[in-house]
Amino acid sequence: MSISTAVPVGQPLYGASFGQAIKRFFRGYVVFSGRASRSEFWWAMLFTFLVSLVVQIPFWIAYVQLIVRTIELDERLGSNTPPEAIVGPLGAMVGWLALLLVVALALLLPTYAVMWRRLQDANFHGAIALASLVGFGIVPLVMCALPSSPAGVQYDPAYRAQMATYGYPQPYGQQPYGQQPYGQQPQQYSQPTQHPFSQGSEQQ
Repeated sequence: MSISTAVPVGQPLYGASFGQAIKRFFRGYVVFSGRASRSEFWWAMLFTFLVSLVVQIPFWIAYVQLIVRTIELDERLGSNTPPEAIVGPLGAMVGWLALLLVVALALLLPTYAVMWRRLQDANFHGAIALASLVGFGIVPLVMCALPSSPAGVQYDPAYRAQMATYGYPQPYGQQPYGQQPYGQQPQQYSQPTQHPFSQGSEQQ
């Protein structure tokens, strides 16, 4: 069993490699709970950038070819240019544009999911990722660059379940005195033994 499989998506895998990060990126396609390490997030961002770049290059080539073909026909034929003369370049550009949109939509959900988890690993609410929808995309990106925070464990489903089970759903670091931290089972204490002198005094 590999490390990336042993650590479930939603728990941060620190020091993840490029391959591990991509596997977890797709395994956590719609996982918006839990956390993700910085290596998981930034390797995934590099992957999405490279994929988009690979698809965009042929689109822009087809676009330039369409422009050049249109200019050539306009110089030669002017207003008498038949529409079918640009069908080929136009169809190629539209085809690559459609592929670009499909790829962008396919990567949209997992991108927001891993950003959501990365923000929570830095102890911010994942909903801050939605700021990119209103033109503030740089804000969550900067926050995703911040180091992991131990307090981010409060966003882990397992931590919340444990808090609910033992009856103290306080945030991380605010447990009442005497309670065990996350990941440790509470100790079972035996009944205190009675002092022998106290037994003698009761018999008297």
